[in-house]
Amino acid sequence: MTRPARSRDATPEPAPIGANGILSVYGLAALASVLLSLLAIWQNDLINHDGVLYLRAIEGDAEAIRWIGNWLFYSKLIGWTSAISGLEPEQAAYAVNLLLDLLLVLAFLRFVGELGGKHSTFVWAALLILILPYLNGNRAEIIRDHGYWAFTLVAMLYYLRLLRNFSWRSLLLWNLFMGVATLFRIEGIAFLALMPLGLALRPVPWKQRLRETAMACLPVAIGLVLLLLAVLLDGGAGNRLTKLLANSQQLLEIFTVQVPRKAEKLRDALLPDLSKSSSVLVLYFAVLLSIAKDLAESLSWPVTFIILLRGWFPAPRLPDDYARLMVPYAATSLLVLFIHGSQHFVMVSRYTMALGLLLLPVAVFALDEFWQRYRRRQVPAWLAVAVFLSLLGLAADSLINSSTQKPYITEAARWAAEHLPPGSRVITDYETTRLDYYAEKAGGKALRFERFRPGKSRLDRFGYAFVRHPDGALAARLDGKEKKTWSSGTGRHDVTIYELPHR
Repeated sequence: MTRPARSRDATPEPAPIGANGILSVYGLAALASVLLSLLAIWQNDLINHDGVLYLRAIEGDAEAIRWIGNWLFYSKLIGWTSAISGLEPEQAAYAVNLLLDLLLVLAFLRFVGELGGKHSTFVWAALLILILPYLNGNRAEIIRDHGYWAFTLVAMLYYLRLLRNFSWRSLLLWNLFMGVATLFRIEGIAFLALMPLGLALRPVPWKQRLRETAMACLPVAIGLVLLLLAVLLDGGAGNRLTKLLANSQQLLEIFTVQVPRKAEKLRDALLPDLSKSSSVLVLYFAVLLSIAKDLAESLSWPVTFIILLRGWFPAPRLPDDYARLMVPYAATSLLVLFIHGSQHFVMVSRYTMALGLLLLPVAVFALDEFWQRYRRRQVPAWLAVAVFLSLLGLAADSLINSSTQKPYITEAARWAAEHLPPGSRVITDYETTRLDYYAEKAGGKALRFERFRPGKSRLDRFGYAFVRHPDGALAARLDGKEKKTWSSGTGRHDVTIYELPHR
């Protein structure tokens, strides 16, 4: 039987949340999310570098606070959880992340339901969000992105409703949840400021469109006034947001000063035949390529191919208001990512994950349709096997901890806590932040680990040296000159410690 064509602007009825089948998917997905978080925490041998800084910010550590730009909500949330629950800050951080990842999974299912998903679609949505390797690989990481991803998804649910039928309730909830997402990552401010303009894409009479777009911008205008007042009162000396607003010319300098300077170095070093403008274009192309690569890695390559080749399945057409949501959201995301990439020339999948999560429903509906066609024997067997093996590989990748274990950090830190006098200064070629953290946990001594910088570090200022890389620059400086005192004895994870002579 041929299915009736869906009208381009038809609004699908949300899936009946009260249905027992869909409720069971929610329940099983929630349980699976909790178990995956617990498994990731159990497999994790030590906390990540950024996690140390967030935990130290709870204690008021000035360097950690400066590193996170005085954007302290995530650290304070962990601190509040620790104070209320009685958990140690590290365990409180894991508990916060477990709940945020649970919210992310449930919000994703609800978003798919809002797009018109039926029971089988919910199953595929739960499966994909639970086996996404990059998401599961970060479950044990103490990073603020957990909250940013989760609350962005919740906010987009209300933005989608706002696109379908303007209401002050949806507008308020969109701003509320996107505002909470912004408390985790400052990039959320761009979405709060720019996405209300997306209401201009609504298929309503133009007078109504202009009126409702203007009303959607009203909270932005109020927020801007409040932020400008904060800048005036604070003098731009506070957190990253007030500094950004007080020094907005720095944004222009990224493209007028920093990028041309880097392009000039690129041309001098590698591409002398390129013109100045061409070398700038090469850098911009490299930034775009980096964004595309990390977006694909955040989604995983199999899911990326499903999205790109969805017409090959073929996938059903998603409702037009999903496209109206994705146009402003993707444009804002790419703008934020492009500015970040042009400034730092560093892009990681963590930054592209939020965009990936909003693209993931495309793969969900494509796989659901693929499954229905397979049941009707309309899909070649080899293609079904290929898709099945790809998803099985994703699930295995999610469950197996492939991160490199680093026992030398905790072993060296423990040795330092047991053998070095308080206040000792140690130069090392690796992981100063985590060595500091675990040495303090092991003995509570005020040890100072500093990173070796070739040509800049003076060894006569340090009492000890911890060498991770035997062929590195620090090892070369120490070879044959200082006395070896200890070796961790962990084979390829060896750390060699030297006692430096007094000068």
